[in-house]
Amino acid sequence: MRDFSSDSSARSAFVRLADPSTYVACSWDLAADHAGREYWVDFFIKHLETLLALGIAASVRQGEPLAASQTRAEACRADFVPRFRDFQVNPYGSGRVTILTLDEWRDAILRRHGFIDPMIDLKNNENEKVIGLLPDVCRELDMHDPGDRVLTMIKGVFAGNLFDMGAKASAKMYADGAGPTFFETRGRLVDRPWLIDDFDALAAKFASQRHKKAVYFIDNAGSDFLLGATPMIRWLAMRGTSVIIAANERPTLNDMTVHDVRHWWPRLVEVEPSLATLPIDIVSTGTGEPLIDLSLVSEELNAAAADADLVIIEGMGRGVESNLDAAFDCDALNLAMIKDESIARRNGGKVFDCVCRFR
Repeated sequence: MRDFSSDSSARSAFVRLADPSTYVACSWDLAADHAGREYWVDFFIKHLETLLALGIAASVRQGEPLAASQTRAEACRADFVPRFRDFQVNPYGSGRVTILTLDEWRDAILRRHGFIDPMIDLKNNENEKVIGLLPDVCRELDMHDPGDRVLTMIKGVFAGNLFDMGAKASAKMYADGAGPTFFETRGRLVDRPWLIDDFDALAAKFASQRHKKAVYFIDNAGSDFLLGATPMIRWLAMRGTSVIIAANERPTLNDMTVHDVRHWWPRLVEVEPSLATLPIDIVSTGTGEPLIDLSLVSEELNAAAADADLVIIEGMGRGVESNLDAAFDCDALNLAMIKDESIARRNGGKVFDCVCRFR
């Protein structure tokens, strides 16, 4: 595996965007939508308590006195809540504000108060919990006939994507560390047709073409990356497609960062040796939010993706809340499970609906 590296602070528009001048990462302007603004401001303020509790616990395990961690949390809360409440009552004072903007505000405030990666322990625990299942998932996929294998693989991405501590419906499931198993979740997915269902076109394209290079924007830790994304990345690479794993530079929620991927990849290769010789590379997106603004990505990603003919964007944040309608100059696939009632309503669906958009 090569490991691209460069100055991830230098950023520009993603090279595979069809027209960067017309690209809009998020179309939902919360400044102009009272109901949406009320929902998301309240959500972010309530969710802050989860992040602070996890951040305090992680800091204490790293040796910081409990009182010092709690003091930092109090200062963070005092900084955070007025900022979000001010936007709630004065929506036009900050220009155009989307969920991505709220993500940026939240993460900047958390970092300012020393909560850099509050879910680090949760991510590592979930990775440890599921890594032993990776060979079983890969062997099962290998046993399917080609047509059924693709459907099973896509369902696996949906099942893995359920582990999302930034979404209300799924966070409740994992709050006590006892979320549903991967195979249970995959077996209980909503039936096709999914909310957005371009699977037949996707399957036909895979049957007729082996892509030269794919850029896979990964999402969460745990079953999402290890049991959903990795088997699909493996399948593509075994077909001869070079795969770029594109991951955040900075921590946010339970998303896998590029540093997490680099740390865990030797373990994945250890349990699933078939990964060792496959054309799979790791790059930083240069970003640090659960949604992604493709108008500002790292130069290393653009260098790696210059000849890509397939873009895969996975997760509700990257692939539905942002970039659902993004236009690329190559094949593009958005895969996600919807785990928030507001996002479901906005897209005409319900919680736990699935999105497979291929264009």
